[in-house]
Amino acid sequence: MNAHGFQATFRKPWRLVAGFTAAFTVLASLFALTSSANAGYSVLSGVPVTQGQMQIEEGDFEELKQRHTHANRCFPLKETRVEADISGVLARVRVSQVFQNPYADRLEALYAFPLPENSAVDAYSFQIGERVIVGEVKRREQARQEYESARDEGRKAALLEQERPNLFSQSIANIPANGEVTVHIEYVHALDIDEDRYVFRFPMVVGPRFIPGNALSRPNVGRGWGNDTDQVSDASRITPDFLPEGMRNGNDVFVTVNIDGGMPIQEVVAVTHELDIEKKSETHAVATLKNQSTIADKDFVVEYRLAGNDSTLASLTHRESATEDGYVMLALQPKWNIEPTEITPREVILVLDTSGSMNGPAISQLRLFADHVLDHLNPNDRFRVISFNNQSNAFRTEACEATAENITAAKQFVRRLRAGGGTNLLPALQLALGDRADESTRPRYMVLMTDALVGDDHSILGYLRRPEFQDARVYPIAFGAAPNDYLIGRAAELGRGFSMQVTNQDNATVIAKRFHELTSQPYMTDLQIDWGGLTIKDLAPSRLPDLYAGKPLVVLGRYDTPATGTITLKGNVQGHAVQMQLELELPEQESAHDSIGPVWARQRIRQIWNRDIGNETPEGRSEITELGLKHQLMTQYTSFVAVEQTLSEPPTGQLVTEDVPGLMPEGMTEKSVGQSRVNPRTNQPATQATAQLPTPQPPTAQMPAAVDTPTPIPSSGGSPYRGGGGGGGPISPITGLVSIGGAAAAWMRRRRNQAENDNATEGSSQQDRV
Repeated sequence: MNAHGFQATFRKPWRLVAGFTAAFTVLASLFALTSSANAGYSVLSGVPVTQGQMQIEEGDFEELKQRHTHANRCFPLKETRVEADISGVLARVRVSQVFQNPYADRLEALYAFPLPENSAVDAYSFQIGERVIVGEVKRREQARQEYESARDEGRKAALLEQERPNLFSQSIANIPANGEVTVHIEYVHALDIDEDRYVFRFPMVVGPRFIPGNALSRPNVGRGWGNDTDQVSDASRITPDFLPEGMRNGNDVFVTVNIDGGMPIQEVVAVTHELDIEKKSETHAVATLKNQSTIADKDFVVEYRLAGNDSTLASLTHRESATEDGYVMLALQPKWNIEPTEITPREVILVLDTSGSMNGPAISQLRLFADHVLDHLNPNDRFRVISFNNQSNAFRTEACEATAENITAAKQFVRRLRAGGGTNLLPALQLALGDRADESTRPRYMVLMTDALVGDDHSILGYLRRPEFQDARVYPIAFGAAPNDYLIGRAAELGRGFSMQVTNQDNATVIAKRFHELTSQPYMTDLQIDWGGLTIKDLAPSRLPDLYAGKPLVVLGRYDTPATGTITLKGNVQGHAVQMQLELELPEQESAHDSIGPVWARQRIRQIWNRDIGNETPEGRSEITELGLKHQLMTQYTSFVAVEQTLSEPPTGQLVTEDVPGLMPEGMTEKSVGQSRVNPRTNQPATQATAQLPTPQPPTAQMPAAVDTPTPIPSSGGSPYRGGGGGGGPISPITGLVSIGGAAAAWMRRRRNQAENDNATEGSSQQDRV
């Protein structure tokens, strides 16, 4: 029997081998005692996971049908392949998703998935056999109409829509019975850079989000588990369903990262998954998953370090012809060594997420990070500590002095925090930044530690734009396996700070040390660029942010007049003038670096959206739409649609519509996130695919604090502030068998711990899922 015969649910390990012969069982017993603890496989709920067409075991299939009456024994998403080419500060990423139809009828597959929040999605197509149908960007309403018309006529079609800058939904219609369709998505985005370190991140799973507000009386606009509310009007479109904990879908993920550093690569660090790293040359490396594939339950993060000093002076240009716009991208990282003559007293505000989705490794990492921040307050600082889930709780009602006694008491407050309840973030921010009793001029530093899994992103970001809070610097620190990088990144941008991520595999204390280094050094303000006579239009960002030592400034713009000149970046560091110069050529034609145009357009869209967030305007909507159409980019107002123009084959049978469920992010459980699912649904004809389906209102009673799972001591890996990490991929049939003994023991330990946690919260009502 090959891997395609394995079963998809691994909550009960003995079911994995139920169909094998006694000979195989004996073989497994002989080898189980000698199997390595580092065997190459992914583990879910303590049990090894295989690849192939996944089939649900009979008992679990009956349980799943109680939630989803339309459930099928096989999953339509077979695999995802990711290939990233990194050059300079940009990554071009190609994603291929293989969908297969397990039905005897035609299939419409609906799938929600994440991409990086700063990605410019600029290519989309699908393939059936040798035929490739190329997508085109159109206005969102028009794209959906064309898709639905083709679907109802039996033509093959695919639709890609943006729900959030980091959350997309996809619909693929009329997949033939027992057939396959491969969808291709391409995007480009800038890497995160810290000194000489470059970080590439590919998100894999959509975390369950907390949805505040009262349910609307109208039908929901989507098929997700959440009701649309007066605070999140599209909640049903951003809450895709997921499988029960301990179960997986059939989606094996393969990742290859090609790194062209342009200068010698010192090291490549596997942050979240084990990697095979091949050095092709001093400047070129290829990283692949050590065990070929993995499961999509956490983000993929890899970083690399380049040789050279930490002062970046780089420019890239692109112009197709003299009749087209030209685009320029600058990466500027001045180096300064100004020692502060006097440490300015600050008010440091720690805002700590203790919602249910932070249960497990994330809350433990948060405590370590918060401890380090408290330990490194300056003697003249004042500080506050605020924890939040459904309710916000302050360590003290007012900011207190950073005395040894107060810091010790605050650390005790942090160590007692337990995860449970919803992610009601906005009231916590209002408590942290509003009604300022201290009228002094001391700067406020807000350190927001959260996974940011909320649905009311726009309300929160709109609040941070209010002018009365423009004195505060906001530093979001993302925790967990699948944080909401849209809210994390935009909060840092609007708050003129920077963000950092602490994965479940990271060394939180070492990353906190780096955070302290950045925030304790003077930063550059009042930035200006003297273009030296060059004409650059529509700069993004238009208002240059504060610049922190080691964090480069990336500026994009467009031009129409070729020229050469010297540009100068000017700024102030504690009253000291700092500047750097760069020779810049704006060529009449430059065919290379064709990704700069889409990246500029995406940043321009981001700029307009940030300006109007919470107060959307017709002008902003029109400008974003035109940019999306001109550059063929996904936006909130434009979508990709790919449609078969003529029927390749007459449609047969009815159209079955099925959602592709995701996995529970690593470290989360249904109980910890306050599980509340939709009513079971049945397969519907295509004409009813978007009809409203009733959803129960989640309960709102107070959820007790959950008992968090202690995290192992993170290793520092090869990086001074990143950890190496687990992860992995599929196992062969023999490897799976020989490893089952150790996996079963691990499973029993986990189930025993889970039972203890369940008993601790038994009899208490559940809260809105976070």
